[in-house]
Amino acid sequence: MASPPLRIETLQRPDDAEALALLVELGLEDQERYDHPRETREELAARTGPLEPHFQGDNVVFVARDEKDHALGLCWCVLFDPGNGLEGEVAELYVEPPARGAGVATALVGEAMRLFRDREATFVTVWTRPDNPQALAVYRRHGFQPTEQTVLTWLPLTGPDAGPADAGSGRDADNHAP
Repeated sequence: MASPPLRIETLQRPDDAEALALLVELGLEDQERYDHPRETREELAARTGPLEPHFQGDNVVFVARDEKDHALGLCWCVLFDPGNGLEGEVAELYVEPPARGAGVATALVGEAMRLFRDREATFVTVWTRPDNPQALAVYRRHGFQPTEQTVLTWLPLTGPDAGPADAGSGRDADNHAP
């Protein structure tokens, strides 16, 4: 069966009612798949849009210092609203090796969580390696859990290991499709 003609365009109006309605439907469908707090259609619609082509964000960096004012560690937080509610990320967490195990990371992430709660973030992520049990313990202590989603990444590789630009693009697989 031949596909109907399709036109892909860049969103022209940030308040496009049909595009915003699609985001609300996506939110309603997604919350059925994951163990997250549920929102009504009205709640989702109230925090969705407009879909501006550019958005602003904030970088907030917390620094832990000792009694001599020496920096022991930092926690870099990013906050941004792409149009469907404020999102946050613990972008970086680092503690100097001699200060590890003394609660510095726990205190820094605690301050990050205060920020996310105060700013009413609707979604917060953190990325770490599975072979970093200390970081995983700190994040779990503050309520982070592994997600039910599969995270795929794309890196602009060059050189002999780079595959074709469209390799594995899965063009027929829509994002968030069942």
